[in-house]
Amino acid sequence: MSDARRPMQVVALAVGTVLVVCMLVVGFIKGSGPSSTALPHTPRVVLIAIPGLRWQDLDAIPTEHLQPLLAATALLSVRSIGPQTSTLEGYLALGAGNRLDVDRTAEVVEDLGDTDAVCVPRLLARAVQQADDDLNGAVPGALGRVLRSAGRSTAVFGPTEGVAALMDASGCVNIRGGADTLTFDADVTLIQLDGLQLDASAADRTATLRSIDRQLGVMALPDDATVIVFAPAAPGDEDEVVVVGVRDAPDSVASVPSLVSPSTRRADYVQLTDLGPTVLDVLGLDQADSMSGTVVSATPSDQSRIGPRVTVLADRAERVQFRDRAVGPVSVVLVVMSVLCGVAGLARRARIARMLAPIIAAYITISFLMGLVPYHQLPLDFVVVAVPALAAFVAAVVVGSTSRWGPWAPVSLLLGALWLTMVVDVVTGGSLQINTPLGYSPTVAGRFQGFGNLSFGLVGASAVVVAVAALQWRNFRLPVLGWASWVGVVTTIAVAAPAFGSDVGGTLAIVPAFAGLLTVMAGRRLRLWRSVLVGLSTIGVVTALAFVDRSRAPSSRTHLGRFLDELIDGDGWLIIRRKLHGNLSILTSSFWSIVLVVVVAGTVAGAWRRRQRLVAVLDGHPAVRPFLTGFAIVAVLGFALNDSGLAVPAVMCNVAVPWLVVTMLPVVKRAGR
Repeated sequence: MSDARRPMQVVALAVGTVLVVCMLVVGFIKGSGPSSTALPHTPRVVLIAIPGLRWQDLDAIPTEHLQPLLAATALLSVRSIGPQTSTLEGYLALGAGNRLDVDRTAEVVEDLGDTDAVCVPRLLARAVQQADDDLNGAVPGALGRVLRSAGRSTAVFGPTEGVAALMDASGCVNIRGGADTLTFDADVTLIQLDGLQLDASAADRTATLRSIDRQLGVMALPDDATVIVFAPAAPGDEDEVVVVGVRDAPDSVASVPSLVSPSTRRADYVQLTDLGPTVLDVLGLDQADSMSGTVVSATPSDQSRIGPRVTVLADRAERVQFRDRAVGPVSVVLVVMSVLCGVAGLARRARIARMLAPIIAAYITISFLMGLVPYHQLPLDFVVVAVPALAAFVAAVVVGSTSRWGPWAPVSLLLGALWLTMVVDVVTGGSLQINTPLGYSPTVAGRFQGFGNLSFGLVGASAVVVAVAALQWRNFRLPVLGWASWVGVVTTIAVAAPAFGSDVGGTLAIVPAFAGLLTVMAGRRLRLWRSVLVGLSTIGVVTALAFVDRSRAPSSRTHLGRFLDELIDGDGWLIIRRKLHGNLSILTSSFWSIVLVVVVAGTVAGAWRRRQRLVAVLDGHPAVRPFLTGFAIVAVLGFALNDSGLAVPAVMCNVAVPWLVVTMLPVVKRAGR
């Protein structure tokens, strides 16, 4: 080590250590969501169901009686199992406190059509069978079962399908009637007000909402009841983010508070499955073990009046809907560019491949940075064109200013910017992860905080690029293995920490990936005993993290702690079956998934047949071998351990293709003029 490099390495070591320690402290001590206050306990609960009610409706149409019931508010994700949730499925999910589907067959519809019935046993039997097939551990009627065992009464007023929300183990409720027989004698009462679930014109929706508001005006809602207003289903084929509000917010929370739950860990978002546990909590009853939903609580918001609060939530709902429309075309553009880049590289069209590579690297980062601006207020066509245009501009600037360092430099720096953006974002709250085209959406209800499966694939692949960049930079002044280790530690903390990524599958993939990468960088082979040791160490790390998370208060636990709870409760095999079922469903649901598998298999077979030549090529590019090792481990384990399955390695290819192109293709010099 030269004397000139020693001070720089000492400073780098000190700064890197401080950053890691700070991330560890914040990631494992800080709460996993915003601080919140429990809703007040009351002897009764009134559930006012308005299927199809959206925040956009309330923002456009003044309501004299409905708005005062919204003292604490949020967007409600009503996603159950399928892409659209019917009113019946919404009620079943509420009553189960878990995601639940049902086959809407003639037998079930006939059962629900009996207006004199108080019980729906055939619907219950069908829902139980469907729950067993879905492998979610849901128990239809879990809410009603707890209420019945505690001696609490239930009542449903409106269409008979509402019985699905409060039915007990026999499929029954205590009281059932129409709107003209409304009473509040039961401990838990559900009232359905119809009309908005239809895909109607704006004028019809206005008239319907005003009629509903008048109905609320004549209701003598009891003062000693917690009143929850919610929409069990979205209107028509709209995206499934609708209204939820609670009449009585905690006195300690000023202004118009936002609702939050441990299952979302993000203010302004709760799930339909959270309402069942919330009803039980308000009544002072324990949650059923089968409920995956969590208790809703209140956290401060920025608005002091309900009017501006409704406007903010309506705008947020519009952003959700725009994101869901944008994700298709934005993803298609990315895939097309990656395919063209890869094909050009294989065809030895180096100029075309090298031109596309930095654009792809910039495109991914820009798609996340769109979350910093109100991009949903722009025309969709403009956004689809503007993102690649902006990526091309950024790529041109980076190429022009960094190409002198080496042909690999622009793409590596842009992918490093992607890694840094993802890590900094998740450490500071993950605002770029939700409602951005390559992030997640509340309409899918798979993730509301931390790293989603696709985001993990991108941060894992880009972290591998950042780690091996030290081998490409000839004037790199830090120890190569030290740099790669630091990148691996930072990425692992960002992915695993409860307050940050809280990604179980991601943690199980990223730790062995960097262990393998470091082994290859050190010039050693990945022998069987080393692989077994890495696997056992990974399981130990994840187990320790899970126990740390489980030791926190239930309201602060994340996926890690709840995952450990499920294993302790004996649901480990159910989790494995659900993961396998999800991966197989994704693998067989699309023709393009099968094509991707065939392409990957063909690539592996071709590489094996030309392995001697490939080894010679790899020897000339020292960064490629550790990159392929880390990338392959992340891709394989990311596929095996996450519900998104094949989508994880597929999205990672958008990082690998441009990097391999600029690293391995020779530079073609322009002919002199």
